[in-house]
Amino acid sequence: MKKTLLILILIFPLLGIGQVKRIGVPNILNYTKAAYNAGTQNWGVAQDPNGFMYFANNDGLLRFDGLNWDLFQVSTTSAVRSVCIDDEGVIYIGLDDDFGIFETYSESGPVFHSLLDKLPDSTIETDIIWKIYNTQYGIVFQSYQNIFIYNNGAIQTIKPEEAFSYSFYVNKRLFFHEPGVGLFEYINGFVNKVPWAEELQNNEILSMVSFFENHLLIGTAQEGWFEYKSGKLEKWDVPANEQVKKDILFCAIKLSGNNLAIGTILNGLIIADSDGNIIQQLNRDNGLQNNTVLSLNTDHSGNLWLGLDNGIDYIELNSPLSYISSEEGISTGYCSIVHNNILYLGTNQGLFAKPFSPTVQNTTESFELISGTEGQVWSLKVIDKQLFCGHHLGTFIINGKKATQISSEPGGWTFIQLTKSPELAIGGNYSGISLYHFEENQWKFKQKIKGFSESSRFLTEDNNGNIWVSHGTRGVFRVRLNTRRDSAINVKKYSTNDGLPQDHLNILLNIGDPWIISTVDGIYIYNGATDRFEKDQSRNEMFDLDDRLKYVEEDIQGNYWYITESGVGVLLKNDDGSYTKLTTPFKQLNNKLVQEWEFLYVHGTDNVFIATEDGFAHYSSRIVASYNQPFPSFITSVDIPNSDTVIFPNELQTQFEFPFQKNAFRFHFSAPFYPNPEQLEFSYFIDNYSEAWSPWSSDNYRDINNLPENDYKFRVKARNSFGIESEEASFSFVITPPWHRSKMAIYVYIFILFILVLIVAWIINRRFEKSRKEERKKHEKTLRKREKEFKEQSLVAEKEIIRLKNEKLEAEKLALDKELANQTLSIVNKNKFLMKINQELKQVANETSDGALKTKMAILKKRIEKEIDNQHQKKIFESYFEEVHADLFNRLKDKFPQLSPKDLRLCAYIRMNMSTKEIATLLNISDRGVEISRYRLRKKLNISRDVNLSTFLLNF
Repeated sequence: MKKTLLILILIFPLLGIGQVKRIGVPNILNYTKAAYNAGTQNWGVAQDPNGFMYFANNDGLLRFDGLNWDLFQVSTTSAVRSVCIDDEGVIYIGLDDDFGIFETYSESGPVFHSLLDKLPDSTIETDIIWKIYNTQYGIVFQSYQNIFIYNNGAIQTIKPEEAFSYSFYVNKRLFFHEPGVGLFEYINGFVNKVPWAEELQNNEILSMVSFFENHLLIGTAQEGWFEYKSGKLEKWDVPANEQVKKDILFCAIKLSGNNLAIGTILNGLIIADSDGNIIQQLNRDNGLQNNTVLSLNTDHSGNLWLGLDNGIDYIELNSPLSYISSEEGISTGYCSIVHNNILYLGTNQGLFAKPFSPTVQNTTESFELISGTEGQVWSLKVIDKQLFCGHHLGTFIINGKKATQISSEPGGWTFIQLTKSPELAIGGNYSGISLYHFEENQWKFKQKIKGFSESSRFLTEDNNGNIWVSHGTRGVFRVRLNTRRDSAINVKKYSTNDGLPQDHLNILLNIGDPWIISTVDGIYIYNGATDRFEKDQSRNEMFDLDDRLKYVEEDIQGNYWYITESGVGVLLKNDDGSYTKLTTPFKQLNNKLVQEWEFLYVHGTDNVFIATEDGFAHYSSRIVASYNQPFPSFITSVDIPNSDTVIFPNELQTQFEFPFQKNAFRFHFSAPFYPNPEQLEFSYFIDNYSEAWSPWSSDNYRDINNLPENDYKFRVKARNSFGIESEEASFSFVITPPWHRSKMAIYVYIFILFILVLIVAWIINRRFEKSRKEERKKHEKTLRKREKEFKEQSLVAEKEIIRLKNEKLEAEKLALDKELANQTLSIVNKNKFLMKINQELKQVANETSDGALKTKMAILKKRIEKEIDNQHQKKIFESYFEEVHADLFNRLKDKFPQLSPKDLRLCAYIRMNMSTKEIATLLNISDRGVEISRYRLRKKLNISRDVNLSTFLLNF
């Protein structure tokens, strides 16, 4: 085994276990109330054997699988105050006045089983259950009024003298504290007062932890931390205790590697080592979303979870990566360097500086912007112990936290010291190359080199003193300078004609001798003998890259740190000269680097600074995390929308059966892997259906529809950001055939076939009899047809007779109407004649003087007047006329209610085809009056002039 690998595998893990980084801030994921959709406060944190995280929340019990949050509402009136999970995965929770077991995978779904029914009858109240511990004595539930120990289905109750404050389970020892009474320890069923804790009697003890056997750290609200060791209790006089007194202790836990995590009320989280030195202080200023920490716990990977007064935070403690970012005032990173024990960070907002120590974290001093450097800082380079700063505005020399501008040429890309003239240095800028001279013990700008004006971001010097420059879009240039190095005497551009794969996207990289050109087709080197570029086979094989190399730096041990288009990696040099590639620790930096401005800086053997879009990432090889740890995946639920059902799979359930018509599923799956959960991917396979595993996808659900009847197993696996695949999760089920293809349907089909055979036989038997009956029916039908024809002919004849009778009656009616009209006219004419005679008699009587004659003429006149009684004759005529034409009058009145009696008579006269003169005589009006009456009648009947009135009435 190679020596370097042996060191990495055997020594580094031992050094790195439980180490907390001092530089930068660990990766922190904030889960807000809006993210988990529950109450603000989180009183407890626990993890089950499957890796799921549980939180005691104001609104219930929260579960998190890395992607999805589930809220189980245990009570409508009480918050969940505490949660504990034993080695078997049984979840115990404490509420206000209740406690018990929470079962997440019952057949009916999540359910809470209270243990109050197991309490002794003498227990009056339970109070708020603040703490739960899994101990060798059983499950311990602690409230202010009682200690309940649940073991083998029974509960033992311990009552305080006054009231318990909190309880603690440390090094398999169970302690209770009663303020004003003392500290007690439960040993083998007995409660014993701790003799050495009298000094703590009136303090409120909030936390107890231990770094080793017979050692205790006791955190109090009033006086901070006390330490018990070697049989003595003393105040823990360390820097962390002074900070805790200011920030007010609330909770604490021991981390791996003898480190201590302390949650405070006022200022977030303090992480200290076993000597009380502060390693990290995390609060709202550098990543936490709230400064009040209510609960703490670590997961199986050693990472830290914080239940906050408002929210939940995840802190990735065991990662070799930490971050210097916007929380510390640092924006987009471009370059960095450590010089004279100061860490300089070049950003898009300027140059920031802070004292640097690789072993002690400076928590009191923050990064300071160096005045005058506001704007983009492109490069930092130490030449002859002086720090060059290439800036958008020009070039600066940095001395401590003071910047002195030595050149106003815009855009200081990079700087190199000339090999054959070490008193000279050149720097690439936006529009060419600048020359610098070292005199009077300092570097000064001499002049801009004439004859070359291309942007010179990447440059180097070869063994012949030539300057090489690469431009991202214009190509690679060789610049020959004159002896004074102030002018270019020859400039040659190299392109595809000179061996390069293309004219653009060529990057000049300095990684020793020779320098290289990174292209889209791999690494190329310059062959001076042929004046062409050739592929560097050895380096291409060494890096073994699938994409373009964009930055590379060699450290003092010969390791190559590099950045490609897909991420960051390192080639670790082995003793035999070979290299081992390491990329896994840097996977979480994917999509965080500054595209086309990639940068990393290696300082010593344990500090690598990598520029990101939000500042810088710091990598420490001393922190060795295990990236190959297996992790599970789970099918959390199966939705069957057609039956409005949700199944929560568990290991005890057997195969499910689903009918064909309800053949639609949505499988929800997850994998409890918490670093970079957004990079989790899933793939699934269905036995007896899929031909291959599905492509990796970030979707954590899958819809399956219209499966044919068969036995199936839905299998799913996850892949984390480090490329590690999880164990498979599976769900077995059967799609039963549709009803028309089921066994019962086959039996039905056989039965129906048997019935059909019987029916066919019966039909054949009946057909013979039916044929005989049909002959008889046919004869009867013929007879009935003839009889029907005779009846129809008879009905036709009868209808014809009735029609003729009706025509005759109509003709008779018209004749009678005409006769009536003639008689009426005759009477009218007679009356006129009599009236004329009566008028003449009256005239004769007036002319004669014979009295007897006058008397006779008077008698004769009265007889004539009696004979011409028009009114009586008129009544008789109208009575008869209305009786004859009653049907016509009724129809006219129904359709034209606006017609008057006179109009109705006129209609009758016109229908009788009487002339205007005859009508005038009957109505005793003039002919002109009849025409006017006819015109008005047309208006009332709403008929036009081209319609014959007589024809209209005859057809009405």
